[in-house]
Parts: sequence; C-alpha cells; structure tokens
Amino acid sequence: MYQHLFLALFFKGVLSTHVQAKHVVAHAGGNVILPCSSISASDDIPTVEWSKEGLKPDVVYLYRDGCETFEMKNPDFEYRTNLVMREVQNGNVSLRISSVKPLDAGTYQCLRLWKNGTREMTKVELVVGL
Repeated sequence: MYQHLFLALFFKGVLSTHVQAKHVVAHAGGNVILPCSSISASDDIPTVEWSKEGLKPDVVYLYRDGCETFEMKNPDFEYRTNLVMREVQNGNVSLRISSVKPLDAGTYQCLRLWKNGTREMTKVELVVGL
C-alpha cells in the first residue's frame, strides 16, 4: 500500500497523460487539425513535440524556444505541419497538417515539456478517407 502511495506522490504533477486517443477524420488532399491543449497553468510556453507512431524519424513537428525546430523532423511532413501561432499563448498547441495523404493515417502523440519538469501527453488517432 505504501509503495502505491509513494509512486502516486512521486509522479503527481510531473506527468499528466490523456491515455485514450481522440479520433479525428480527414479527407486525402485536405487539411486537418489534431487537437492538443495544455492543462498546466503556466506563463511558460512549453517545448511541444508532435510525433507519429511507427514513423522513422517519428517527429512531425517540434516547437522549442518560441520557434519550430527542423533538424529532427521527418522529411515527409516538411512544409505540411504547423501550429496556429496566435493560439500557442493560450495553451492551444494543436497541429495543422495540410495536403493530407492516406499514409498520414495513424496515432499521433502531442508531448508538452515545461522547464520545471512537468510533462503532458495527448494521443490523437487520425483516420484518412479518400
């Protein structure tokens, strides 16, 4: 019993996870927004890493220190992903994918990392129709 209490206290506030994936449907050739919002109250804007399961490299968008970072991004998503920058200050770090392809279907992960060590993760399942 004490071990479970210790683990619960140890991880409290360090990692918040939305385990059940949200489902989003898109049409090939169109645009889609994968939802992700921060639930931690902070004036600090986090590092945001969007990745896709099964993709190598798996990063489809990386936002760090106020701008996009390109060196780890999968080339297939180059020029097709972005955040709605005017919404980032409000905690909305939803990912916009343009020119959706059938191969874009799959499970995406939105990971938010704050300088104080707090982490939040959300999963989104993208279904692409023709």
